[in-house]
Amino acid sequence: MTNSNQSLTQTHITSWSKTLSQPGARQYTVASVNWKGHYKRLRLEPGPHYLNVPLSGCVGKGDRIVISDEAVSVVCKYGETTLLPVYVARETLRLGDLEIGVVVKEITEADELRAYQSLADFHYRGKAIFGRTAKLIVRAFHPLFPQVLGYIELATPLYMNKARANILNAPFRQNGISWQSWDMDTTRRYIHLLVRVARCVVYPEFRGLGLGQMLMRHAAEFAIDRWQVANMKPLFLEIAADMLKFVPFAERAGLTFIGETEGNLSRVYEDMEYLIRNVQRIEDGEIVQEESSGIVDQQVARMQRALKLVEQEGIAPEELLARLHNLSRESALRDFALFHEIVSLPKPSYIKGLTPEAEEFIHARAAQVGPKHAQRPRLDFAEPIISPIQLRNFGVTFHSQVRRTQQSHAIQHAFGISPDGIHTTVLRDLTVAVDPGQIVLVVGPSGSGKTTLLNFLMRRDQVGLPDGLEMAGTLELPSNYRPGVFEPIKSKRALIEILADKSVSQALHLMGLVGLSDAYVYLKRFDELSKGQQFRAMLARLISSNANVWLLDEFCSNLDPVTANVVADKLQRTARQLGVTVIAAAPHCQYFLHSLKPDLVIQLTTAWEHTVLSGKRFMQQVKTVHDAVQPQSLRLRAEYLRAVRQGKKRATIRRGKQPIKPGLLLLESGSDCQVADVTAVKYCQVKNLTAEDAIADGFGDLDELIETLFNIYPNLQYSHYVTVIQFDVFLTEPT
Repeated sequence: MTNSNQSLTQTHITSWSKTLSQPGARQYTVASVNWKGHYKRLRLEPGPHYLNVPLSGCVGKGDRIVISDEAVSVVCKYGETTLLPVYVARETLRLGDLEIGVVVKEITEADELRAYQSLADFHYRGKAIFGRTAKLIVRAFHPLFPQVLGYIELATPLYMNKARANILNAPFRQNGISWQSWDMDTTRRYIHLLVRVARCVVYPEFRGLGLGQMLMRHAAEFAIDRWQVANMKPLFLEIAADMLKFVPFAERAGLTFIGETEGNLSRVYEDMEYLIRNVQRIEDGEIVQEESSGIVDQQVARMQRALKLVEQEGIAPEELLARLHNLSRESALRDFALFHEIVSLPKPSYIKGLTPEAEEFIHARAAQVGPKHAQRPRLDFAEPIISPIQLRNFGVTFHSQVRRTQQSHAIQHAFGISPDGIHTTVLRDLTVAVDPGQIVLVVGPSGSGKTTLLNFLMRRDQVGLPDGLEMAGTLELPSNYRPGVFEPIKSKRALIEILADKSVSQALHLMGLVGLSDAYVYLKRFDELSKGQQFRAMLARLISSNANVWLLDEFCSNLDPVTANVVADKLQRTARQLGVTVIAAAPHCQYFLHSLKPDLVIQLTTAWEHTVLSGKRFMQQVKTVHDAVQPQSLRLRAEYLRAVRQGKKRATIRRGKQPIKPGLLLLESGSDCQVADVTAVKYCQVKNLTAEDAIADGFGDLDELIETLFNIYPNLQYSHYVTVIQFDVFLTEPT
């Protein structure tokens, strides 16, 4: 398993590779490609030689490859694309004071492939993408996280895209590539100058944290230097998906909107009516011949699905056609479970130039064409409260009576209290002002009055308080005060039905806003969701209620630390975006405090003791230290990293007992990085090192190894312990 790569933070725009000009570079032709689970095995001629490359390696039979001491590349028409070292880049997710190290990379391990397949199956139920594809994953190392947090999949472009044709339909020239207009001949010749983002999937609990944008950025970097089809390197990265209307991560990742794909909504009735009426002629080959275009073939496939649907639903073809005849965008969305294999809706389309010249061309053309977004669904958010929530010397006392019994009378005698009147003061002399749009955290142990305070805030007025409840002081609420409380959704209907009272598009937009953008989540009941998803669903329902003050009791009390951080971050970002005031109560807050970022904190301890302080000051007092979980890594000298890639070095020896475990290891030299798979870790004294250890570490014999160790570690003794770390990598040197 290997890997490599470049700078992790800067936008990576490279020039053509120069592998062919490097001393000692050798050329081979790929005689065959065999899939071996999580990697591909190339047979090379002359030879035969064999070379392992990642599944995402863009290489096929007949391709010419060049192998140098630094890399393996595929020879293309206008340069080269890199096969090895493997693409890998470090990234850090930050949630409050929680920092999580992740790696964006090609799949290089069997466990990574299984984790990717599980996530893909969850979202797409085994539906495959045909043609050349390449996948990048976000690999996590936190013990509470899934191994793969998300992935992005590149694929060959779809042949027809009206929005793309409009934007490319102008003179263009770069590196020997040129056209005057994007007509059918140009499309046939240069279609592979485009690479398509076919899928971008983020694990449901980690939506809204920027992982989609991160994956899009790395997909562009990968495509620049590693994607090729028919020996043609891409100049443009594109994506078209209906969900981009509700989750605009492509735009945030720097892609340019170029219009919508055409879809077939306007003509689906006419197409299906003609094909179903002539089904026998089609089966006889009278209408559709074998050499017909892919577009017609796709229509016939839709006809077959329509006929299958007629059979499954037990309806007449005329009834299905009638429903298609009256189909609108809203009804198609509402019935997408029924029509999703027949109807193709217009999809927002985005594109990015992968070279400065291509990007400049796209920006200029977008300015000239002026593509218009389809009308986006409007959500009627509540207006913020117009004045502060004021509590002055606020207090609450409970009065209760206990029936006189022999047992209660005994308590009276023992403790000197009367069962006729028990008075419990829960809050006393609380004075605080909550400004519009503030996020307020109420903290304190059980019984300190958190729930009581929120219960009072739920009431628009204090008229008709329950018997035995007495309020002291004043509570002033704004005239437009509309409180809403987080509470479970008790309905057994699918989530999309609950939230789509007025419009399916509005519901999808709302669910995208809270991070529930997943087709299968839309169709689940509330009680089928995870705890984190349930919180987001409650948030979506609260937004749709037009409440301008959100009240949350026992906030995050039943969530793990990681999910609590995700949930708190999503809540505060959404609330600040909408101008909503939030008052959240929790007995413990150390796990999510720095993600919630409260403006004000009310500390309740007892009925007579409380403190009001700024959120900033409280966060300074509560310093939560999280162990930052990072991928295993070791630094190597540049010459040693080169030896690893050449297959001459299969181990590294470090002083002391290093906490290295079997599994993924990043070998780093400067900004260069190589993925390795640790196969064995051995602790031994220097005097017990063997000749096999020396050879694995790239030395000729044991004496040479020990001499080098003493030079690197001047105070090292024969009795000292060292760690022998053995690993495997994808070889850049054919075997």
